[in-house]
Amino acid sequence: MVSERGFDDQSSSLLQQTKQMKTLATEVPGDMDQLPTEMKTLDSEVGDMDRISELHTELETLTIDIDRISELPDFIIHHILSLIPPWFWISLTDWSDRRLDRNSQLVRMSVLSKKWFHLTASFPILDFNLDNFTEILHLSRQCFFKYVEYATSRFCHQNVTAHTFKLKTTLLKPAELDIVNRCIELGLKNGVRELVIDIFDDPYGFYLRIPKYRLTNMLLSVSMLKSMTIHGCHLPSSLMVDDVQFKSLINLSLEHVPIDDEVIKYLTTSCPLLQELKITSCDGLKRFCVYGHQNLQKVGIYYNTRVERIDIEAPNLFFLLVADLDRRGAPVLNVASCKKLTTVCYFGNPLPNSNGFTHFLSNFPFIENFCLTTEYDECNLKLSSHSLRKLMLCSKNCDLKEFEFGTPNLVEFNYSCSGSTFSLLWRDVVKAMVSKSTNMKPWMQWDLYNKDDTLSFQKLRLFLEKKNGFKISNLRFNVIVNPNKEEYQKLKEMELPPYELENVVLELFLGGHGKVSDLVAFADAVLCCCCPRYLTLLSLGSLPGFEDVAKFIYKKLLEQEGESHTKIQIMSSETPVQLKDLMSLRRSLPYITFIKEEAVG
Repeated sequence: MVSERGFDDQSSSLLQQTKQMKTLATEVPGDMDQLPTEMKTLDSEVGDMDRISELHTELETLTIDIDRISELPDFIIHHILSLIPPWFWISLTDWSDRRLDRNSQLVRMSVLSKKWFHLTASFPILDFNLDNFTEILHLSRQCFFKYVEYATSRFCHQNVTAHTFKLKTTLLKPAELDIVNRCIELGLKNGVRELVIDIFDDPYGFYLRIPKYRLTNMLLSVSMLKSMTIHGCHLPSSLMVDDVQFKSLINLSLEHVPIDDEVIKYLTTSCPLLQELKITSCDGLKRFCVYGHQNLQKVGIYYNTRVERIDIEAPNLFFLLVADLDRRGAPVLNVASCKKLTTVCYFGNPLPNSNGFTHFLSNFPFIENFCLTTEYDECNLKLSSHSLRKLMLCSKNCDLKEFEFGTPNLVEFNYSCSGSTFSLLWRDVVKAMVSKSTNMKPWMQWDLYNKDDTLSFQKLRLFLEKKNGFKISNLRFNVIVNPNKEEYQKLKEMELPPYELENVVLELFLGGHGKVSDLVAFADAVLCCCCPRYLTLLSLGSLPGFEDVAKFIYKKLLEQEGESHTKIQIMSSETPVQLKDLMSLRRSLPYITFIKEEAVG
């Protein structure tokens, strides 16, 4: 028999635990599987069955109220599931006898919704990656191929259309080859829309018995395919014989796929809706020729062995990327008929004895955006184009002070003497180059990450002084600052006055060996080189010694004009800021701008 006081204490404990369980239910919708066990424990402790019954009813009602996800349409839930890493689903299936430990099961499906586990069987994205098994889940190759076969078969038995089929693996045994063939064919039979096959080489080179994988001939008859990416495979053996049914294909990417000139012609002719074509390191390609294609918009060609010629006649082509990965030299380019071709990227060197890049832009009479990444040793860059508006140049060897621009409409020049756009993904390059410039006045951005370039500031100052058809009004620095006071001293020895600019933007990061004094020294070099009306300082929250840098800039700007004639106003998002308050406000300020104003009186 429980005493009255004891019952009150236990009731209080019960109510407290019930509140905790409600909180848990609110934070983890639908996760009620463990609550009956909790309630049984409370039953034995309290004995008040009426109260327990009320709590059961209340919690069940709460479960119904908070499981709103199950009410969503299937296509919305499928979209949400597509954002979850594919290896997550492995822990939610019973395909393997091996039990994963608790830490590997990141979340239970029932935590989200009772309905979601069943939806995984009809989830229209099949994504298999060997690396996820071996590196994340620490499972064997045998488990991987067992899972691929199980998951593909289970999906196809649902008789639903597969939107995406992705497979990335090596093939080391004939049995693995057979599984891959069966699963790809099952996926293709289910009307796949996006196909990605990536058969990469064994990194250790231990297994060389399996020849390069050849795609099934069934691929050629998949008329609903919209996007196809093939890496490390042979194309189907009947490609040049059978009628290709790629009538819906929009995006095509081939990498390390043996092809020849005729294959490119045949594929593009067989894909009338093709908009984006990317060819990477495909042995056998000597000439890239596409004629009369009405829908082609973007082309990327990366080559290790020299491509001799690129001929394209496509009225809607607006983006072309050519990457000479082995620096063998640019091919002959015949794209002048492409009147919408406004964006061109070239990674590589000019042909030997070709007078550098002097006449390169003449191949593109309608060009507006040009990205050039080169390691050419004698790159005294000379560019001429009346239509060019944006230029991105990445080179360690180009001499900035020797640049000559015949580009009267250029408004944006991004120069990096230490970086490379080779590291950018295909879509990142397209986005960066195609985006419209919002600058009304000529703008230059200078990215400097190489501490060994001791002449950069001197070259920049001479470039600003040069009359070459590109008069800069705005200058932005993206710089990792390292100790380099020797260069700054040499800049002062040039005895050139600071170059007048409308605006300077500083985004500074301190290098591994740098100190706050190096940031101040860099700011000093900038203001020895430039005399801006506005100066904006970014990255305030992450910049060590920010207050010291800001005080130095304030003082230096006053000295440039004379304290008796000028006052400096500090603004952040149109809000005035006092110099003495910068330290306390730095975390809340995205940037500050110093503005020179004429002193009154």
